[in-house]
Amino acid sequence: MAHRFDPAEMDRLLAPDRRQWLDPARILGILGLREGMTLLDVGCGPGYFALEAARRVAPAGKVYGVDVSEEMLARLRERAAAAGAENLVPVLAEEEDEYPVPSASCDAALLVDVYHEVDPASGFLGEIRRILKPGAQVLVVDWKPEPTPLGPPVPQRIAPEDVVEEMTWSGYEFLGPQEVGPYHYGLLFRRP
Repeated sequence: MAHRFDPAEMDRLLAPDRRQWLDPARILGILGLREGMTLLDVGCGPGYFALEAARRVAPAGKVYGVDVSEEMLARLRERAAAAGAENLVPVLAEEEDEYPVPSASCDAALLVDVYHEVDPASGFLGEIRRILKPGAQVLVVDWKPEPTPLGPPVPQRIAPEDVVEEMTWSGYEFLGPQEVGPYHYGLLFRRP
């Protein structure tokens, strides 16, 4: 079974020092998020990226924060309410189910530290494609397949070339690698 992040450890996802090695401003900047856009944040957890994204796209834009953990989404709801982020929509989803997000509704998708946790054969990539508008970008950020001070066990990480192969096989166009930090790789794709 793939490595799964334990929701009981969610405070680690919100630790201030995380910005030193995985900065939301840098990551969201790659997608060019701006006012009025809609983002699909898959594996959003307690909202480390989703809250900043909601601020960037407000007031007319929206962020769908998708996670398989109700505990993560409960924390996301609390944080969104405290921040007044009414444009952030928590979405509970199972990997193989259709997400309750409208088709062709999102300008971009963000998958941070989630790709190594899912089976691409599950229909996951097709479901994201369904939700994205034609021409929308997808940024995959995941752990480098080498020892790092943090992250899942190295044997459970996925190599960037494998992500590129799976994504292109699923119909996405690879736009190139992106610099995202010392422990992660970033890969940018476009939905045709």
